[in-house]
Amino acid sequence: MLPRRGFMIVLLVAIGMGAVPVYAQQLAKEALGSFPAGTIQIEYSSPAALRKLADYDTLRQRYMGPWLKELETSLIQLGIKESDVDELVLGWTSGGSKRQLYGLATGRFDSKVLGERAAERHIAPDAIGGKTGYCLGAGLETPCVVLLDPNLGAFGTLSSLSEMMDARNGARPSLGSDPQFLKIVTEAQTNAPIWGIATDGAVAAWFQGWMPTQHNIQLDWAQVFQGVDTLSYSVEAGADVQLHIELYCKSSEAAASLRQVLEGLKLAQQIAWQNQYPNQANPFSGMEVGMNGAEISIQLTASYSELSAAGSVGTTSP
Repeated sequence: MLPRRGFMIVLLVAIGMGAVPVYAQQLAKEALGSFPAGTIQIEYSSPAALRKLADYDTLRQRYMGPWLKELETSLIQLGIKESDVDELVLGWTSGGSKRQLYGLATGRFDSKVLGERAAERHIAPDAIGGKTGYCLGAGLETPCVVLLDPNLGAFGTLSSLSEMMDARNGARPSLGSDPQFLKIVTEAQTNAPIWGIATDGAVAAWFQGWMPTQHNIQLDWAQVFQGVDTLSYSVEAGADVQLHIELYCKSSEAAASLRQVLEGLKLAQQIAWQNQYPNQANPFSGMEVGMNGAEISIQLTASYSELSAAGSVGTTSP
């Protein structure tokens, strides 16, 4: 299952961030050469930027998804602190009933400390794709970490990490071998502190997880977005905070149908918000839906006071 983080909470974490350094593009390039073909979603974020927030500890403790908490716990066991990680690029593939999560991280990683900490916990090193890795259990679904160099690490289950290393070594097609995905990633990269892409079935799951919703509004999200091929998004923070979404539909007819649904959803959300939170600013007042051929754009703009009022909206689950 994909991680679900309330949209407004992600925007809160984006407040105060500056432009992402140029090396963010380098990490995305690494991901294209490392993630296996068949990856259906990627997301870039910068923990280094998040840590600059005065209330980061509170936000992190309350809203960090279970998948990220599990990753942090695994890294701590190997002597890698959360403060050692500067950037993350996450990827997901679909497989069975559960989607596989894996990723790359930049930061400061000491292979000697990692080896010593693993030895203290009786964790034997494993050869994974020609590199030394450490797995925190037995079996293909156990979490593992591989240091690619002192500033770059890879993580995931043993099965997903093995696929990543095969892609890096040319033993299997990488995500970058898909010209369509490569084109989308190239166009989606921005200086935004958070950006990402979802394709196929990941579009509905992403939208359901990120957009603020009220519990009395029920939709078949998979059906709503069945006419969408790809979604890209970015978060910007300035005088106000903005989420920009591009939905690339299968046809202009599919786009027109989706726009009608989204306009109806916007109205329903506005009414539901007013009923549930009559004394709080309504973030949906700044939502704009546009259409150009087979593309749908959504711009959700909110002031900081509206974001604060929306803190209880959305879900946080894997």
